[in-house]
Amino acid sequence: MSNINKYNDNFVMYVPKIIHDNWKINDEGKVLLILDKHNIITKFSSWMLNKDINKDIEFDELSTSAWLNIDGERSILEIALLQKYNTDDSFDDALTRLVYFMNYIYKNKWIAYKKIKNMDNIDIINIIDKI
Repeated sequence: MSNINKYNDNFVMYVPKIIHDNWKINDEGKVLLILDKHNIITKFSSWMLNKDINKDIEFDELSTSAWLNIDGERSILEIALLQKYNTDDSFDDALTRLVYFMNYIYKNKWIAYKKIKNMDNIDIINIIDKI
């Protein structure tokens, strides 16, 4: 944990907030994002192929865990700490994977960044105690 201070004032201090409100947890316990099936391209493709096109996305277990840890209060760093303790990965591996995931869901406009936290506002001991 001694390397955590190097992340101060960095992308990992951003606080993500879910803005895609059409999602649910499916029967397997995974997050399922319900995507718009009513845009013109999907309708036309559906008509051309004469079949319903399903654009919904089911996350895997790690992505589901990351998604469910996005609460509008935790920074990416805090979520990475939670992810690390839910896997056998190193902190750097958990953080790297989470950053890729955050970039993906941000580019798809499923999250926004609410604010940037200062390292002084992160209680690492409290996060670890909740695990």
